[in-house]
Amino acid sequence: IRQLAEADHQTDWGMRIISNQSPLYSGSGYHYGSVWPLFTGWASVAEYRYHQAFPAYANLRANALLALDGSLGHVAEVLSGDYYQPLSTNSPHQVWSAAMVVSPLLRGLLGIETDATSHTLRFAPHVPADWRLFSVDNLRVGTAAVSVRYRKTPGTVIFELKRTGAGDLVVELSPALSLRSAVTSADLNGHALPFHLSGTASDQHVTVRVPVAEGTSTIRIHLKNDFGIGFSNLLPPLGSSSQGMRVLSESWDSTHSQVSFALSGLTGKRYDLSVWNPSQIATVRGGTLHDASNDQAALTVEFPAALEESYVRQDLVIGFMGAK
Repeated sequence: IRQLAEADHQTDWGMRIISNQSPLYSGSGYHYGSVWPLFTGWASVAEYRYHQAFPAYANLRANALLALDGSLGHVAEVLSGDYYQPLSTNSPHQVWSAAMVVSPLLRGLLGIETDATSHTLRFAPHVPADWRLFSVDNLRVGTAAVSVRYRKTPGTVIFELKRTGAGDLVVELSPALSLRSAVTSADLNGHALPFHLSGTASDQHVTVRVPVAEGTSTIRIHLKNDFGIGFSNLLPPLGSSSQGMRVLSESWDSTHSQVSFALSGLTGKRYDLSVWNPSQIATVRGGTLHDASNDQAALTVEFPAALEESYVRQDLVIGFMGAK
């Protein structure tokens, strides 16, 4: 699944049907290399389910930005695989393209699942590092409904649940955290709450499960050494080829004192990332950290210039002050 994030598959405006390195590839071919937001959305959901949050977010943003570029609210059916422009055979607004803004947002980034038979709502978000606040309203589970408000401060993740309607309701919260983060405790309305940790190669999820009564409930997850890198891709000018950076993988050492990001970007280009809780960073290789005195800082990555403009790989390696 990491191969999908490579520049031969992923453009700034979505996923090519096949790699542009395939002998069958044609960027203007309806089924031979064009970009369909339908497939872009499917790729985003799959990447989220396999905890590849960077390419998943890039694909989600590509589809969402298509709805804001040109005729507002319209998402194209099919675009060129070579240049940011619709094909001549394109339908200017395709329902399944619009659905693939909604589906990767709800089922992917927010990780929402509902089961009316067991009266359960599961909320397992991969929240981008530069998001401090968001809310989701009117999540229905049978005859009950709940609104979820998320807030992040240094050392704490807070979920406020506002429940209405009749019947039982159990909410399972399982946000993704950096492997650097250590969970020290969790509480519900000020009372200690048991939690469970499960890890993957690129992140970990802290899970709490609570019955939710009518009214407002507040769940706090307390963290030490919380950390995150954020990158928000953009659409290029109409008619241009891809220019954006790709985050191909994220890997940690065994003590969680060093993380490596495999990046792909255009030669001679500079890209800006955001860093959450940068004060614990000791070293940076492959990039430049700017003003780490606040809870959020900027990090710049520059790809070396070359005679021919092309995508090249580069590693960004961040070392921390001590083990996790």
